[in-house]
Amino acid sequence: MVLEFKFKYLSKNKTFGKFLDLAAKKSSCEYKIVQKLDFIYLYIKCSQESLSDFSNSLSLYLPMSIFYYDVSVNPLDELPNVQSMSLEQDNLISFCPTCLKTVEDEKSKDYYNAFKSCEICDSYKEANFILDNHKVNSSKELFENLAEKINENKKIKIKTLSGTFVFSKLKDLDSSENLLATNLVNISSLVVENKTDIVSLACIEKPSIDFKINEIYKLKNQIKKDFINIRFANDLTLYFLCTELSKLNINFLNIENKENEFDIFLDIEEKTQTNKVLDIPLIKCFENKKFILKSNSYDKSLDVIYSKFEEKNKSQFMTVLAENELFDKSIVNFYISTKDDDGLSFYSQKFDGLIDIVKPFYIPNSIEQFFETMKNDETSSRLLQNYKEKFEDDYNEALKSDISSYKTKSFYNYWKIAKQILCFKEDILENANKCMLEKGPRIDYKLVEDEKLYNREFDYVKLIKSAMSFKLAGVDEETISLGFIESLAHFIGYELDNINSSYDLDGVSLCGDMFRYDIFTALVEKSITKNFNIYYNKEFVIQK
Repeated sequence: MVLEFKFKYLSKNKTFGKFLDLAAKKSSCEYKIVQKLDFIYLYIKCSQESLSDFSNSLSLYLPMSIFYYDVSVNPLDELPNVQSMSLEQDNLISFCPTCLKTVEDEKSKDYYNAFKSCEICDSYKEANFILDNHKVNSSKELFENLAEKINENKKIKIKTLSGTFVFSKLKDLDSSENLLATNLVNISSLVVENKTDIVSLACIEKPSIDFKINEIYKLKNQIKKDFINIRFANDLTLYFLCTELSKLNINFLNIENKENEFDIFLDIEEKTQTNKVLDIPLIKCFENKKFILKSNSYDKSLDVIYSKFEEKNKSQFMTVLAENELFDKSIVNFYISTKDDDGLSFYSQKFDGLIDIVKPFYIPNSIEQFFETMKNDETSSRLLQNYKEKFEDDYNEALKSDISSYKTKSFYNYWKIAKQILCFKEDILENANKCMLEKGPRIDYKLVEDEKLYNREFDYVKLIKSAMSFKLAGVDEETISLGFIESLAHFIGYELDNINSSYDLDGVSLCGDMFRYDIFTALVEKSITKNFNIYYNKEFVIQK
């Protein structure tokens, strides 16, 4: 009997394949492992009874992964005539489920052995701890003592697989940037969490995630910041320390890179230096997908593809096409960024490559210049006069604003300019997130039409002018801000329909760090009304 296990796995790395190989080796079955685009296939052949035992035990060997999404099982007549994938890879892997089970077993000789590894999570080679210039064994007593020192407000410098960091008890969240959670069960005492975020922290990649601080904690401790970055133990040294700290009701540790400010140093001495560092990717979780925001462990061939263009929006577009194997398709790309020039591009073999849908945006040098542009049109001039008369203080305050640093040609910079003109207290993105309404007013995102698809300009004056009209009508700051975000999403949906009416599109790709924001991504996907395939980066960062 032959079974096909089909795992949806959005990465080219060999990590999941290596765990499948380990599990299959434990059986007496014949097997093959194959990787194709978004899937890893395990084909396994043996008796029905052996297959049943294997299926039941498979989960014991497989870790959770941020790239793993689903599995299906199908019976086959025979093993396919394909070659198994290569399982060689250079990157380090965090401790595996098998090793963790061993080091937590009090009867095992490797109980509390921080250097335990196997053929998969092969990390340390004949290593030992150095504490106070003396070699010490990895033991429960060692980590109990270190936990007590932290409880006494000592700072401990620790060499880990990801680098050397200083860990201490959390005191002032406003001055902290990164935290280590000692117990994921208690994470909700500090932040707003969901199941996807918590499961992701515990995945084999051990990523970090930016969490929103819960309002009760903010009020109780008078915290000003809204978000904090949190990760979980990614090597056994930190895992054992966290285990002992959680017993002392210490749920979080502050992480610092200031290596000179510490009380105790737990160093590691290795006979064979690997010079490999375990990556800590920064990710953003949604209900049905995850975006990589920072990482060094993606397929490095994507860097070569990224380097083909000077413009970042086109470089990023190429990586989406490469990861999704779309070079034979017609794809429109929207690169929306808070840091770089935005880009709206169309790739198709009909054009022998890539064209820009919109000319580079024009950013005014000053608010005064923007107001002078409005005065050139009778309707706009009348609107400006009404705005000046009703909001004279806001008008004069806007004129004092310095926007000369707003250099990037992006929608985000238009929002920053609008904030100054409208004298909003908060940024438009922050306002939109706070807005309790489901819909905002329709802000004008218009292109100056041209008979050529690639020769159009964005009318930024109409954009900001429409927002001024809503303020004159008495619409509040948060509602107008939601309108800015929602209307950009509608603009993306409209442009897709418009281009598709002339060219048959195969899909749309979305990239740039604006898509890390839940509200924006949800509105854009909702605004894409036709059944377009939507493509994102998979293991490559959504903005490099």
